[in-house]
Amino acid sequence: MKNKITAALLAVVMTASLASTSMTVEAANTIYNNETNTQDGYDYELWKDSGNTSMTLNAGGAFECSWSNIGNALFRKGKKFNDTQTYQQIGNISFDYAADYQPNGNSYLCVYGWTVDPLVEFYIVDSWGTWRPPGTQSKGQITVDGGTYDVYEADRINQPSIKGNTTFKQYFSVRTSKRTSGTISVTEHFKAWERMGLKMGKLHEAALNVEGYQSSGKANVYKNVMTIGGSSNSGSQGQNQGQNSGNQGGGNAPSTSTSTGTKVECEQMTKGGQYTGNISSPFNGVALYANNDSVKYTQYFANGTHDFTLRACSNNNNMARVDLKIGGQTKGTFYYGDGYPAEYTIKNVSHGTGNQTVELVVTADDGNWDAYLDYLRIDGAGVSTNTGSSNTGNNSSNNNQPGQSAPVQQNQKLVALTFDDGPSSTTNQVLDVLEKYDVKATFFLIGKNVNSNTMATMQRQVSMGCELASHSYTHEDMSRMSANDIRNQMNWTSSAIKNTVGVDVKYFRPPYISVNNSMYQNIDLPFIQGSMHNDWEDSTSVSQRVNSVLSKTTDGDIILLHDFQGNTKTVEALPQIIEGLQSQGYTFVTVSELFEKKGVNPDVEYKIWSNVK
Repeated sequence: MKNKITAALLAVVMTASLASTSMTVEAANTIYNNETNTQDGYDYELWKDSGNTSMTLNAGGAFECSWSNIGNALFRKGKKFNDTQTYQQIGNISFDYAADYQPNGNSYLCVYGWTVDPLVEFYIVDSWGTWRPPGTQSKGQITVDGGTYDVYEADRINQPSIKGNTTFKQYFSVRTSKRTSGTISVTEHFKAWERMGLKMGKLHEAALNVEGYQSSGKANVYKNVMTIGGSSNSGSQGQNQGQNSGNQGGGNAPSTSTSTGTKVECEQMTKGGQYTGNISSPFNGVALYANNDSVKYTQYFANGTHDFTLRACSNNNNMARVDLKIGGQTKGTFYYGDGYPAEYTIKNVSHGTGNQTVELVVTADDGNWDAYLDYLRIDGAGVSTNTGSSNTGNNSSNNNQPGQSAPVQQNQKLVALTFDDGPSSTTNQVLDVLEKYDVKATFFLIGKNVNSNTMATMQRQVSMGCELASHSYTHEDMSRMSANDIRNQMNWTSSAIKNTVGVDVKYFRPPYISVNNSMYQNIDLPFIQGSMHNDWEDSTSVSQRVNSVLSKTTDGDIILLHDFQGNTKTVEALPQIIEGLQSQGYTFVTVSELFEKKGVNPDVEYKIWSNVK
C-alpha cells in the first residue's frame, strides 16, 4: 500500500520511455571493447574477459554482435535499475524481440540480469548453441508465453559478479524448444521462480542478451522492444501451482481437501477492516495493510485440536505478524520475516467444535509492514479424510509419532538442546544418541557445509523432528561485516537449507556470539545464544562437559553444544547429559517449541536469548 502511487508513476514513465515509437534515434555506433552506456533510451553493455568482439548499436533496442576466440562475452540492451525496488514495485517487464542468431559453439539468446539482496544472476533462455544450459537438475517446469521452460538453480562460488568476485545464486528458465523471436514476459518468470522457492531481490538489471562462452558466432537482434509497466498478458503455470477463482468470499469459503487436511484460499474468505484487498503478486491472495484488517470464514470442526498453517509473507524486510482467532479467541500468531512467501505452523491448537469462525487479523502493525496472505491449511482429524490423533495437551508439537518426543504436559520443566557448526559426519553420531533416547534438538547450520554430501544427514534431522537454524554461511565474525554482507550471509544460509530439505529457518545464532546494532537491524530472525559449556575446547573432558550442563541448567534453558567434525567428546557426553536432565524432570523440546510452550514471543528487537521463561 505504501508504494502503490510511486510504482504506478514509474511504470508509466518507463513504458513511455522504452516502448515509444517517437523517441529520438541516434546513428548506429560500433564498439569493440568493454563499455556500458545509454543509447536511444536503452542501457547497453559489452562485457568480455578476452578475445575479439564487436557490437553495433542500432536504433532503439536493436543491436548486432559478433565474437571469436573469447573466454566469455555478453552483448545486451535493456534497463539498468538502481537496486532499490523489487520487480513488484517496478511493474511488469517484457521484451518483444526477433533475432538472426548464428552461434558456433556454446552460446545463449536470453533475457539476462541481476538482483541484489540477495545477489542473483538470472537467465531466461529462448535459444542456445551446442550446449543447453545450465547442466543441473531441473526444479520443475513452468508455462509462460505459450512455451514450456525448465527451471534451474545453480551456485557460483567466488566468481565474478556485479559486486566483484563473490558467491551468489544463478536462476535459469530454459525453453524446452528453441525460438529466436516472440515475447518474453519476464515478470511471469520471476513470479514462478518465487513460487518455487527461488527468492528475488531488488532489481539491478534486465536486458535482452546474447552470450558466448569459449565459442564464436554472430547475431542480429533486429527487434528488441522492452516494456516496463502496465498489465501482464501472459499467465504462468508452475509445478504444483493452483488457480484461484477470485471469489470475494462469503460465510463459508470454498475449501480443498488435501492429503494432509483442508486448504482455504485467503482471497475467498470474507474481508474486514478499512484497507483489506486482493493482490496478484507475489501470489494470488489478500493484503492486510493496517491494524484490524482481517479475513474470516466459517469452518466445521468435528474435533477440538488441529494444526494451522498459513502461507504468507511481509511486503518488505520487516517482521509481519498475523493473529489466528477461532470463535473470537486468539490462539496464536504467525510471523513472517521478509517478502519471501513461507509457511508458518501453529501446532495443536485447542478450539471449540462444530461451526467456528476462523479469522486472520493484524493487530500489531506499526506502519512499517503489510501482511500478504496466500492460504490457510488445517491439518488433523475432523476437517479432512485424515484420522490423526486429536491430543488436547498444552499445545504439544506432536502426537508422539516415531522419532518424536512424548507430548509435553503443563508445568513440565523444559530445555532445548542445540548444536552448532554442522552438518558433518559427527552430526550423525549425535543423531544416533538423540534417536536412542527419542529426543529432538535444534541444529544451527553453517551454510557452506550444506551440500549434496550432507543432504542425507539433514534429511535425517528433519525426519526425526529436529529443527534447522542458521549459524551464518562462512562462520566469520559478522559484527565486522557491512550491512550487505550480513544480509548475504543470512540469505545464502536460509536458501541453502530451504533448497536442500525444504524447511524455513526461524532462528539465528551469531558466530562467536558476536553481535552489533548493524546485525540486529539487518537480520530479521530472533537471535539465540544459550548456556555455554566450553565443549568446543578439546581440553574440556567428557565429565567436565556433563557436569557443566547438569549443574547449570534451569527451566527454559537453551543449551549450546557443538557437532563440528571430530567433536567426539560431546557425543560421548550426550547420553549422560540426557539421562541426567531427564532424572531432574526435564523434557527436551526444540527452540520453537520452547518459545511456544512458554508462551513467549521470540521476536524482540535487540535481544539475544539464552533462557525462555
